[in-house]
Amino acid sequence: MKKTLSILAAITIFSTTLFANNIDNPNAATGMAIMKNGTTVKLFYKGTKQTDVKVSIYNAANTLVYSETIKNVDGFVRPYNFTNLEEGEYSIELLGENGRQVERVIYKLGKVEKLANVMHVTGETNKYILTVANKGQDVLTIKIYGDKGVLLYSKTEEVNGDFAQVYNLDKYNGGLTFEVSDSKGVTKSLSL
Repeated sequence: MKKTLSILAAITIFSTTLFANNIDNPNAATGMAIMKNGTTVKLFYKGTKQTDVKVSIYNAANTLVYSETIKNVDGFVRPYNFTNLEEGEYSIELLGENGRQVERVIYKLGKVEKLANVMHVTGETNKYILTVANKGQDVLTIKIYGDKGVLLYSKTEEVNGDFAQVYNLDKYNGGLTFEVSDSKGVTKSLSL
């Protein structure tokens, strides 16, 4: 009986170790993904082994507009700037160890927005932090609106670099919209 329990315990420990090892080392996912940010398109690639990967970009007429081979990689992140290209649909083709993969991208010169974010301050009631990415000197106009577009706060801030401010709105309960505008008229609205 003792021998049977010892063997059962050893099998349990071995199975647990084997199972835990499989969770810690899952099979690597392979493939490509695209992320657009303004005029830049980022290509994310992950393979299972180091190999050469060819990236080609084609326009809507299937004409090659750019091509490169990236040597001996098992993964990479690569930005491609579409600034000098016409608006339209493009195909990004990747040839690698998993064969041919294609992602389609619609490139449009859209309205540029200010990079801003607002979050509730953890552990505080009705306190919010507003952050705005900014380079150099600028003048920001910050407005906070309540329900039905009621203006709760408005102030102009002269900034040099990034901006961050905590706002205490404990006298107000309801939905909020933060609006940030810079001196060029670029505006970002953030609703909570």
